[in-house]
Amino acid sequence: MKKLMSLLGTLFMAAAFFVSCSTFIPIAVNHPPKMDTNGIERLVVMPFEGAGNRRRIASSLTNIFRDKINGTGKFKLVEPFAYKPNKGMADAIFMGAVTDYTVRDSSHEEARARKNSDGKTVKVQATVYDRKVSIEFTYRIIRDRDGTVIGERTISGTMTDSNDNWSDLQPGDSMAKRIAEGKLRDFNREIVPWTSQEKLTLDKETSKDKPLKARMKEANALVKAGNLKAAQDAYARIYAETNSLAAGYNQAILAQPLDGLDAAISLMSALANVTGYPKARAELARLIGFRSQNEAAAANQTGASAQDVVIKNASAGLIAALPAGSRVSLLNISASARDRVDVIIREITASLMASGIIVLDRQSLEAINAEKQYQASGEVSDDSYVGIGHMLGVETIITFSITGSGSQRKLAINSVSVETGAVLYNALTEI
Repeated sequence: MKKLMSLLGTLFMAAAFFVSCSTFIPIAVNHPPKMDTNGIERLVVMPFEGAGNRRRIASSLTNIFRDKINGTGKFKLVEPFAYKPNKGMADAIFMGAVTDYTVRDSSHEEARARKNSDGKTVKVQATVYDRKVSIEFTYRIIRDRDGTVIGERTISGTMTDSNDNWSDLQPGDSMAKRIAEGKLRDFNREIVPWTSQEKLTLDKETSKDKPLKARMKEANALVKAGNLKAAQDAYARIYAETNSLAAGYNQAILAQPLDGLDAAISLMSALANVTGYPKARAELARLIGFRSQNEAAAANQTGASAQDVVIKNASAGLIAALPAGSRVSLLNISASARDRVDVIIREITASLMASGIIVLDRQSLEAINAEKQYQASGEVSDDSYVGIGHMLGVETIITFSITGSGSQRKLAINSVSVETGAVLYNALTEI
């Protein structure tokens, strides 16, 4: 028992040491809303449209959205009965419609274990009743002055319920309302700015240079004390004098809470390009991907194409992640919207080639066969990159595909090293 307690004590001390060695920086990250509600103060929430059995769901949705919009504290609600278009009474109109509401009831037989009069367990067939509810609805915000659509979205969902008693099944209307409420948990992020809390992790100095480790420890202490600017200056001096990768990385990490995302990307890009440090490349890809999401969300405000924003940031992320002079192949493995993916690949190919990266001609027979291999197999593991990469004679495979549909459509980009199987760049962005 004493040996066990001693071992547990040792493990506890080791765990405590590990935790104490990790330095985290809490940071508040501001996100723009997905719909451009800038300048909108007075908003009319019109009753949702819905005919027949959809009318009750439309009424529920009207109340749900009204409560959520009112709860943001940003808008003054104008009553629909008092609203007149183009009279300056409101800045925008929120409206929607229930496009589908289906309730399907059925039953099936199911084996159950029960005890008979002799106390023995026997299997019997029991009738189980099922109810499946499906709904679909759309909503949009329109400017009052000119009727332009600020943003719109279509949402659909299903829910099932089963019970031994038909009368105990949940009412269809209640299930439909629960579907809507579940799908709209993050609705506020559609129309108002929001803030998330993140933890940035500092890099650890792994060398055995005692004076260097002592200097890094002092800089880490400044971070823990909240003196981020002093800590960043300390890391900058250490990096300039010793070429410590951890110090250069930490200097760049601290740029985000101190000077913003662009400053962090600039410093991390310089570190990645000069040193090729894999951790810096991975963090740079994350930062660029995060910026891409913000810019795509703000595309409606600037009039820029969300696709153009995605191409710009994906190109920058890939260039930062790929070693100079790399031989790469870009493959379209999308099951849908293949023409659109081809356009994206052409634009990114041009950017990669301009940066000095060697791109295999996608019209070659080998590349065409590789794309077919991906499509035929459905999902391909990262191990498959090695064989396909060797077949193509490249060092890196970059795949592109579009998933989802409508407002949920996203572009997935995955770049993997043929030699090591390591993910060099990965992004999933709304498009």
